[in-house]
Amino acid sequence: MFNEIQFIYFDLDDTLMDFSSASNEAFVRLMEYYDLPNDQQCFEIYQRGNHQTWQEFEQNLISSQELRSLRFERFLIAMNWIDKADAFEMNAQYISFLINESNLISGALSLLNFFKDKIPMGILTNGLKEAQRPRLSKAEITHYFDHIIVSDEIGMSKPNQEIFTLAKHTLGNIPKENILLVGDNPYSDIEGAQKFGFKTIWFNSKQKELPKKIQPTLTVTKLEDIIPSFLSHPNI
Repeated sequence: MFNEIQFIYFDLDDTLMDFSSASNEAFVRLMEYYDLPNDQQCFEIYQRGNHQTWQEFEQNLISSQELRSLRFERFLIAMNWIDKADAFEMNAQYISFLINESNLISGALSLLNFFKDKIPMGILTNGLKEAQRPRLSKAEITHYFDHIIVSDEIGMSKPNQEIFTLAKHTLGNIPKENILLVGDNPYSDIEGAQKFGFKTIWFNSKQKELPKKIQPTLTVTKLEDIIPSFLSHPNI
């Protein structure tokens, strides 16, 4: 299925790194830092505003600088805590806690070791520069990747086609159909990459229903399930 693949891009959050649990833990520490009451409802309110803010960023409606303050501004307003903290500073503090929770998804390290020195790899991630590279470093996996593309550093994000154009251009003469993207988001990762012409693997660890119009090349629920599709690859 993937015998012609010459390069593999991985998404980062909830593909290689456990962002879901890390964000929860970072939020708990953030509430403790500001001495604010916290329960599950607080985190859910933050998540809704954060999701909305990232969607607006991915649609080029706001800048990354606006994102840095808006997601916590929305949270503080929703909680009626607007006088309790500065949204921009709160974002910076949250990121510092997030970096300390840089844990890998089960199977990620084994998968990276399987491909190491066989098929070159890279990172293609939507995220803030002060978070993504330090998290890769904290997890001690930076050395696996030949190229690391962070949306905040280049001013474009998935699923916009410009970022896939850049990702392809970064690799020189490799045909787009010989490039694979592995990601967890059916829209920004899978649909965006497929529109451009990359092969795709949807990492569906939560076993969500796939939107009908999106058809990944392969779907897996565990990262180690990617390996059998490469056993006949000429470089393996």
